[in-house]
Amino acid sequence: MNDYYINEFIDKFCEIHKVSKIMLFSGSRKRELVDKRGVLAFFLRYKAKLTWQKIGDIMNRKHCAVLYVVNKTESLISVYPHIKRMIDETNKLYLQYKHLIEESDDKNIYSYLLTDNQRLKERIEKNEKLLKQLINLEQDG
Repeated sequence: MNDYYINEFIDKFCEIHKVSKIMLFSGSRKRELVDKRGVLAFFLRYKAKLTWQKIGDIMNRKHCAVLYVVNKTESLISVYPHIKRMIDETNKLYLQYKHLIEESDDKNIYSYLLTDNQRLKERIEKNEKLLKQLINLEQDG
């Protein structure tokens, strides 16, 4: 399990379900938010294999509240079609992240560092070009 990819998965979850992370993890009891929280917690528990405590820490909830919402979500899947749709949409998303979330931490850290290193190289190259342009402007002016 890798926190970086878990966080990225949650960001994408929020994007596809059109909810901000702040609202998702807020104390709001609006049905729409409760359902989305339940679906996310369901995936973090049963797909990402996180502990109840870890999910609670991520979602700003006590572990017993997470346990309750996951059990409640499981019981509502067959009753409410919108929850089933959310589960299906989230499952498609999870399949994109599955290999990243489930790889060993060493592999994830390595790939994260390579990606991050590449981004830094690109930013340095861009800044070097801008610096050269500024130097050329000063010399011309």
